[in-house]
Amino acid sequence: MPEGPEVRRYADRLHAALAGRPLVAVGARTRAARAWLAAHGGELPGRCVREVRSHGKHLVGRIEGGYFFHAHLMMWGRWLLCAPDDPAVLAPDRRERARLVTGDCAALLYNAPIFEIGCADPYAATPLLQTLGPDALPYPDAPPFDAEAFLAALARPEHAERPIGALLLDQRFLAGLGNYLRAEILYRCRIDPWRPAAALTAAERRCLAEQTPALTRRAYDTGGVTLDEADRLRMAADPGLAYAPGKPGGLRHYAFRRTNLPCLRCGAAIRQRRQVTHADEEGERTRIIYYCPRCQGVPD
Repeated sequence: MPEGPEVRRYADRLHAALAGRPLVAVGARTRAARAWLAAHGGELPGRCVREVRSHGKHLVGRIEGGYFFHAHLMMWGRWLLCAPDDPAVLAPDRRERARLVTGDCAALLYNAPIFEIGCADPYAATPLLQTLGPDALPYPDAPPFDAEAFLAALARPEHAERPIGALLLDQRFLAGLGNYLRAEILYRCRIDPWRPAAALTAAERRCLAEQTPALTRRAYDTGGVTLDEADRLRMAADPGLAYAPGKPGGLRHYAFRRTNLPCLRCGAAIRQRRQVTHADEEGERTRIIYYCPRCQGVPD
C-alpha cells in the first residue's frame, strides 16, 4: 500500500500538472462519483484546479467554486499523468477509476476503490477525512511536526494497553504511516512491536517522536528508501545482505521485507510475524511486522 510519502509525491505531481489550469473533462467509475457527475458534471469544465494536497494516505484536490475530489489508493492504486491525446486517454483501460483532464494534461487514476467528488468542504463531506490524526509529513507552509503533541497522544489512557506496532498504524493517531514505515521506525528505536504503549520508557517515546517524522521525510525525499546512505552502500557491496544484490529494490530498508537476512546492526536474522492491528465486528485484522529479535528484544 502506498504510504504517506508516496501519496505526497503523487499529490506534488498532480498539483504541478493541474493547478491553475481549467478542466476540460472529469470522469469517474466509482459509484458515488459517477452519480454525482451525472447530476453535476457539467458544472466542472472551465473551472481551475486550485490545489492538490495529501493528508496521510489520502489525496484531496480543490477546484474553484467550492468543488473537491478525494482519493485513497488503498493497496494497488496509482495515478498516471499523460498527454490528453495519449492512447491511455483515448482508449480507457477497465482499471481506470477516474480522470481529470486539462488542455495539456490528463491525470488518470487506476485500481483505487475510493474516489469521491462534490461541492463542499471536503473535510465536512468526507467521513474518512474527519477521522485522520495529524500528518506525519507536514507541508512546509504548515506547522512542523509537533513532538510534544505526539508524546501526549502516546500517553492517552485509551492507548495504554495497545501494542505500539498496532498503534502506529492507526490513522486516527497519526496519519501516513503504513507497514514499511512502522517497521523501520520501531527498528531504529529498538522497540518490540508488541510492547504496550504504556510500557515504553521515556527514551523510547522520545526516539519515536524523533524517528517518526525523520524517516517519513527521508522516505519522501528518497522515493521510499529508509536506509542511511552508508548502510545502503554497505548492502550494495555485500551480496549476503540483500535478496537481490545490486538491484535498487533490495536496497531500501533495515527490516521491512528482509526476513532471514542479517540485521545490519547485530547480525541476527530479521524475522516476520503477524500482529493483530485492530478488531471489529468482522474479527481480528492482522498485518505482517518485520523486526530484529535481538535488537528489538522480541522473545521467540
